[in-house]
Amino acid sequence: MSATRFTLQTQDGQQLAAYRHEPSCPPRAQVVIAPGMAIPQGFYATFAAFLARLGYRVWTFDYRGMGESREGPLRRCKADITTWIAIDLESVVQHAARQDTALPLFLLGHSLGGQTAPLLPSIGKVAGLVNIAVGSGATRHNHPRVQRTAPLLWYVLTPLLCRVLGYFPGKRLGILGDIPRGAMMQWRRWCLTPDYLLTGEPGAREAYASASLPVLGLTFSDDELLRESGSRMLHEAYTSAKVDYRVLSPDTFNQERIGHFGFFRSHQEKVLWPLVGDWLDQHC
Repeated sequence: MSATRFTLQTQDGQQLAAYRHEPSCPPRAQVVIAPGMAIPQGFYATFAAFLARLGYRVWTFDYRGMGESREGPLRRCKADITTWIAIDLESVVQHAARQDTALPLFLLGHSLGGQTAPLLPSIGKVAGLVNIAVGSGATRHNHPRVQRTAPLLWYVLTPLLCRVLGYFPGKRLGILGDIPRGAMMQWRRWCLTPDYLLTGEPGAREAYASASLPVLGLTFSDDELLRESGSRMLHEAYTSAKVDYRVLSPDTFNQERIGHFGFFRSHQEKVLWPLVGDWLDQHC
């Protein structure tokens, strides 16, 4: 397989950094990986290479203002989460679909990337959705440790720093990474809403209910950020879709930890990654 970096221009003229991971044989399907909040696409590169070895053409990218797509001071980036999904992710999906209209196109979302998948304008073109560590970020669904610091983050740090600096300096604070002001404030609104984006974002619950694509949801019992109840709530909102929802424990796989990020670690190639490979095989 090979990985090729390229620049993708979005519908509104924004330049995004992206990679095309091409299998050595004719691809059997395509997979677009939608990243989590403040997670650069490089984090998913090893997993993308794994899928390419299975025969899938895989696309990774960074939202505007993030990772390799960041240009200039972040305070100048006006993007919010809606921009990331409705324009950035949409542009990647449309680009991938144009490459070969005969191939099924799957979406794999990690955390935020899966939470927001139903809001994608072209979700009807997606043959299936794989959710990795996707759950509600509402404070009532946070891990107890996160709940203790949430009031400081949402009521003090986020509004104050976004107003003063024009963005959220998460990297400096050791909280996630640097995030555009619009995205952080929209996420704040969702997290302070009991049912997260289902009630915090207009039309989100309806988008979940109308999505009819098959969904694989892999949730981890030792997730250090999100409670399982919040993950279950989001997956149950897919009232028209066939959902394969699984709660996985590290003990089952003889591991000490998996957590919110551990699925994408390279040592999972022979343990957890085949769960996704097998599901994709069944739905090609």
